[in-house]
Amino acid sequence: SKQVHARDNFLQDLETCCAASNDFTRMSEKCEDMISEMMSQCEFSEDMIATLEASSNELMGVYSSDAVYSARSVHIYVFDPIEEEIGIRLFEEDWEEQMVDNDLAISLVRTLEDFHEDLEHYMDDFMVAKGVMSLMSATIIFYAKCLLQRAEKHRNNKRPYFGDVKVALDRMTGDIKVMRDYFEGLVPKMPSLKKNIEKDFEILATIHELMSVAAGFSVSDAEDFILVLQKRVRDVGITKHIVGDLWHLVAPTEERYVWELVESMEEQLVAIAPEDPSLALEVNDRSYVKGLRLDEMAVKLYVKSRRNRPIKATAVESIVKNWSTTWSAGAEELNDEE
Repeated sequence: SKQVHARDNFLQDLETCCAASNDFTRMSEKCEDMISEMMSQCEFSEDMIATLEASSNELMGVYSSDAVYSARSVHIYVFDPIEEEIGIRLFEEDWEEQMVDNDLAISLVRTLEDFHEDLEHYMDDFMVAKGVMSLMSATIIFYAKCLLQRAEKHRNNKRPYFGDVKVALDRMTGDIKVMRDYFEGLVPKMPSLKKNIEKDFEILATIHELMSVAAGFSVSDAEDFILVLQKRVRDVGITKHIVGDLWHLVAPTEERYVWELVESMEEQLVAIAPEDPSLALEVNDRSYVKGLRLDEMAVKLYVKSRRNRPIKATAVESIVKNWSTTWSAGAEELNDEE
């Protein structure tokens, strides 16, 4: 149908995403009203009634799904300016040494507040919650991506990326608190947000704890948090790369050790969180919103990485192969970028 093929043409910026979400919701409601009116005014055979109900339900499902998709897609346009203004400064020297009040995290939250007001102005209340949930996931992915990008550009295998690792970890703690407090403050108006806050922020908590272990500031067992990370990405190759990058940032001389540690855990990692065979279907479904998954973000970084790692050359090749199998649309996108 035209709806299936033309939907994305309507999603050009924040306002058009909001408008499309509203329109698709109205279209679903209108379709339901029209079918009810037809049924009350006309006499149809049982077969015709069954056909009408099946077809209308399918169409209403498409409209409803597209309304949610449009609402969740706002994160793309919200984070464009955030990437330009905040992403390039996060985890840099000034962030570590000067921004003792977590200035960039506060700036990020204020930007989200401004966009939240726009959502409330332009979009139906129910869909605003969907949009905010995607903004929360996008916030986590954005913060993690900026950190992993710093690992990519750090080419010193003897000294940490940060001037003072303890200060950097404390700064991260403050950033995470600022961001989490913002979303928790929205829970009274959006109770549905509560269950996702713990799940989403667990990613940053896990990353922070692994870095603390690597730097010698935590007595936790690295293995425990490597398992937590594996449960999120469900891909041993991605887990190895992320953990290796975290060590490279704060304890680069131990990076080879942690790669070997993760490799020694591979059987356990696969057993506790095997690759999900349904993932390929999910991420290539038309209702899938890109940019909200840690594994998707990580793979996009690593298939383009040029940093030398203490690993076999086939490791990256394996990830690229998995990418092509799981995210076929993403593989095409990646090739276009290159």
